[in-house]
Amino acid sequence: MPDNPNTWTDLLSRIPAEMWEGGIMAVVISTLRVIYDKEETKPIRIVMEAVICGLLAMTAHYGIAALGFDTSNWTPFIGGVIGYLGSASVRSLALKLLNKKVEK
Repeated sequence: MPDNPNTWTDLLSRIPAEMWEGGIMAVVISTLRVIYDKEETKPIRIVMEAVICGLLAMTAHYGIAALGFDTSNWTPFIGGVIGYLGSASVRSLALKLLNKKVEK
């Protein structure tokens, strides 16, 4: 059987290091925030919040790059901010910004 270049490990190795850093930063901070604030008591909810924040931070990497900023510095910072604010706050902020753009 020939080697398949599209394995999970191959795909994951193509993700830039700063994207991983931002995602991990968001996961760690959001997990600590949820536990500290006692927002959720169910472990699955804590994990889901952390995963959502991590994926949002990894997605923000592309936005940062599209704006022309240095992703190696900004992605971990944005990951920390997303983790601290939480997915609900980020969603609320995004909706407010989009509604303002639509109204104009």
